[in-house]
Parts: sequence; C-alpha cells; structure tokens
Amino acid sequence: MAERGEKPEEEVGVVVDCILVDYRGDPESRARVARAILAWAAEHPDEWDELRARCQRRHEVLA
Repeated sequence: MAERGEKPEEEVGVVVDCILVDYRGDPESRARVARAILAWAAEHPDEWDELRARCQRRHEVLA
C-alpha cells in the first residue's frame, strides 16, 4: 500500500497515458513526465484527485 501522499504507480500510469496520448517517445522521457506529474500532484492534491478521476474514466471508456 502506498504511504500517505504517495501515488500508486498504476494511478500515475493512467494519468501519464491520459496526458501523453499516442506518445511514441523513449521511456526516459516518459519517466521525466511522470516525475513532473508526481511533483505537481504533491503540491495540488485536490486537482490531482480530479485529474486522476477524469483520466480513469477515459481509460475505462477506451478499454
């Protein structure tokens, strides 16, 4: 289980996929985006919850 304030890897992956639609770049670039999202999420927990929920719904619709 994730510690307080820590985002589960699966949730972060869904959000990164949502933002990087059809991104064909290298894994290192994707990791940098994920780190930037995590830093932003730590500073903006309410917005993170909203973004995560929207991306999760999109992910479920496309699955």
